[in-house]
Amino acid sequence: MTDAPTQPAPTERSNEFASRGHPRYWWHEGRGRGHTPPVYSDLADGEWALLREWFEDTERLGTCGEISVAMASVLQAFVMGSGLRSIVQLGHFRGYSTLLMGFWLRRMGVERGLVSIDCNQKSTEYTRGWIERAGLARCVTLLVGDSADPEMLGAAERALGRAPRCVIVDSSHQYAHTVRELDLWWGALAPGGMMFLHDCSEFARRWDRTGEGGVRRALEEWFARTPEARAIMLDGDPGESGASAYADRCGLCMVQKPMRAGPGD
Repeated sequence: MTDAPTQPAPTERSNEFASRGHPRYWWHEGRGRGHTPPVYSDLADGEWALLREWFEDTERLGTCGEISVAMASVLQAFVMGSGLRSIVQLGHFRGYSTLLMGFWLRRMGVERGLVSIDCNQKSTEYTRGWIERAGLARCVTLLVGDSADPEMLGAAERALGRAPRCVIVDSSHQYAHTVRELDLWWGALAPGGMMFLHDCSEFARRWDRTGEGGVRRALEEWFARTPEARAIMLDGDPGESGASAYADRCGLCMVQKPMRAGPGD
């Protein structure tokens, strides 16, 4: 019988977060999660050191708002498992997921693989500083603008050099704005491509400051008039009750655009 490979000690890397007592580290405090997820364990030592410093700096500034480990893990599986080389991100805030995707693309040997759009100049400049420190400028392009503006579509395609095969929506969380994003980027998405939308759960409706129903309502209405979209919409919880297999109560929606019919189909 072959001995099991040696695993990192439970206290290494992400699990040090479990004792910090800050709400942003809720995933690490969950029951049954005494391990380091691949989104962290796969990072080179220098990448992990920089990400830890990013956590410390954003916590010091009081600007916490990154996606969950659960969603990051789903994205890693699709990006690296399927070799996605043209990604558009709508909303990067302070740059957590942008850094992670940049690390994955670099590992894959991909340049000009991610375009990330945010309407906030200050947040973009903050993110740009970390992207440059990480040595990811060849992999990641940052744009300032409204992610529902058709001009951003053209700018993103020029930066990538091709149509996106993956679009990640995590921007305003507002109903009307999300509808415009869905209509715009669904048309630009390559056949067979994927869209991932954060904050689509019933719980996450509260993030819509207009009070109009948020991402959830936008998706429900958009699906009704886009029957060709193939979707999985996940409501989740932190995993304490065991009621949900997806450990993020803000939810995740995955939508695939149909492939074009091939010859003879």
